[in-house]
Amino acid sequence: MTIAPYTAVVANGGERRKMKVETTRFGTLDVDEKKIIHFTQPIVGFSECQRYIFIEGPSTGKIWWLQSCDKPELAFIVMDPLQVMPDYEVRLDASEVEDLRLEKAEDACLLSIVVVPEDRSKIRTNLKAPIIYNPKANLAKQVILHESDYPVQYSLAGAAEKASVGTSDAGSDA
Repeated sequence: MTIAPYTAVVANGGERRKMKVETTRFGTLDVDEKKIIHFTQPIVGFSECQRYIFIEGPSTGKIWWLQSCDKPELAFIVMDPLQVMPDYEVRLDASEVEDLRLEKAEDACLLSIVVVPEDRSKIRTNLKAPIIYNPKANLAKQVILHESDYPVQYSLAGAAEKASVGTSDAGSDA
């Protein structure tokens, strides 16, 4: 078991349930039980893992680690897909909205899993199967966008090139 509950005394005299989460990348973490994200269905290919926590990535604030609480060696890099595709759109059906206890669309956060191979020029993200996260309920779910043309492997190197071309074009009219 990788999670062990214990109680921490809070400054105001109250108690908060904490969990010790063992990880291979970040060591042992003390996590507020309320910060654990519960997946209503597991991420495809990882059926044994349904509890995760967010760990901040580099100081850019644009990527995070999604660390499994069930498997110490499992951590995904995730990002907001709108950073690379501003018109990215996900349509949820009523059952998905209900699963995630979403009251309105603005309550949902979109995330995509990033793959970082040894050859850094091949970094990519999965736009076909985003993670929808409801931070109010700490629920998440990976959804497969069967009806979309979004790719499973969207090159972030290509996205960066498009962004830099757009930036250099914008300044050339001066």
